[in-house]
Formats: sequence, C-alpha cells, structure tokens
Amino acid sequence: MSEETMDRQVTGPAPHCAPARGAVGFPDPADQVRLRGTVAAAFTARGVERVRQRSRRMLAELVEEMVQDGPPADLCEAVLGPFPVAVICELMGVPAADRQGMHTWSRQILSCAHGAEVREKARREMGAYFSDLIGLREGGTGEDVASLLGAAVGREELTLDEAVGLAVLLQIDGEAVTGTSGQMFYALLTRPELVERLRAEPEVRPRAVGALLRSLPHPDPVGPSWLAGEDAMPARMEAELLVDALLDGVPGLRLAVPADDVPFRKGALIRGPETLPVTW
Repeated sequence: MSEETMDRQVTGPAPHCAPARGAVGFPDPADQVRLRGTVAAAFTARGVERVRQRSRRMLAELVEEMVQDGPPADLCEAVLGPFPVAVICELMGVPAADRQGMHTWSRQILSCAHGAEVREKARREMGAYFSDLIGLREGGTGEDVASLLGAAVGREELTLDEAVGLAVLLQIDGEAVTGTSGQMFYALLTRPELVERLRAEPEVRPRAVGALLRSLPHPDPVGPSWLAGEDAMPARMEAELLVDALLDGVPGLRLAVPADDVPFRKGALIRGPETLPVTW
C-alpha cells in the first residue's frame, strides 16, 4: 500500500492494524527499496548462517529442558513458541535478557483481545526500546539489524524515526510467523507415517520441510510483510533445525490428544495451535 491509496476506498488491513499517514510500513516503492536495503544483509543466506549455530544451541537447551521435565508437554509453550522469538531477537540484535519483554510487547500488539490502548502502549514502549538500542549502535559495525540501522542513521541514509519504525515492524513480523512452527508440527504429528520416514531417512528432511512450508497458510499480516522478500531463509532455517532437534532428540514424540482436540488460536493475528499437547 502506498501513500496514494491512503485516502481512497480500497481493501486494507483490519481496523486495529490501520496505519497512520506516513507510517514506515506503508511507503512508496522508492522509499521501500531504500529502507529495506539498509537491513537486507541480515536476512541473506550469509546473515542467517551467522545465527545458525547459536540458534541450534538455544533450541537444544529448550528441547533438553522439555525432556527433563517429562511428558506430557505443551510443545508450543516449551519449544515452538520461544524458539522463533529467540531467533528473530538474535537477528535483530536484542540481548537475551530483553527477549521476554519483547515477546510480551509483540503479543500485545498482535492480539485483538486487549484493545487499542494496550496495543498502542506496547508499540510505543517497543519503539522507545529500539530508539535506545539503535542509538547505542550508531556508527557500529555489527551485522545484526539494530547495528545495521544504527550505521545507516549515522550515515544519514535514514532518520532515527524511520529506523525505529522499521525495527518495530521487523520484530512484529518475526513474531507473527511463529505460528508457522505450530502449524508445521501439527501437520507432522497428525501423519505418524511421515514422522517415521523422516526419522529413518534424514536426507529427505530438507525437501519435506520445503513442501510443508509451502503447504501452510500464511500468517495474517500486520501490514505489508517487510520480511516477505527475505524471511524464507530464517523460516526455513528454523523449520529445519526444529525437525532435526525434535525428531532426533525426542524419540516417540507424538500427540497426547486426538488431533481434533488440539485448540487453535482465536482473536489473534497469529494462526496455528494455541497448545500442542505431546508425549513420548
């Protein structure tokens, strides 16, 4: 959506996602290219590979903790929710100590249940956080998104307000696709024969993951997806790591309830299971 459409009667986002005029999520094409260019390096194959090993370690810790706690478990709460949040925070350059707060803000912004006042308060607080973080990294040489934005502000390629707006959109966009992992594992665990094949033939996993990701419905957007051009790489990396970690690390992983009893999200922009009860 560009500036020309702002005052016209066209199909747009849901009312609680409606942008203000000039919002960074709704620029004209030239500005969109300029803004995206400042952070593109973080979402290339090289940028994603930079966080792969740290992501694998974070995931191993989550799976180990779930196994130690013993079955049954809610796979969404134990692994599928926190892992994608950790990955987007790693890509953004958000320190580990701040991730829970970032997760809370994102959920409040994405939820339809709390009302506009709560959403806007969360958005302001997230914006203030990124303003401080980007300011601290202005002139730096880091490869995470906050550092890339700080460097771009330092070179006067974009304003601090633009950088903050883009950071907020990327963070929320990253959280909005967390439902993909829940949908993927629901699809897997309702097909035990596929799970067994993937356990027995790990070489077919990358192809299977690609097919699964293509078959899943896309998450409802917060606005035009700023990750749409780059997020296939982070999403695929997360999916491949999750399949390896859970199929190899939790032998016998299966649904603990009938498939029809798995509750799906309501009143939120993130699709997918609300909980995914599993045992092993």
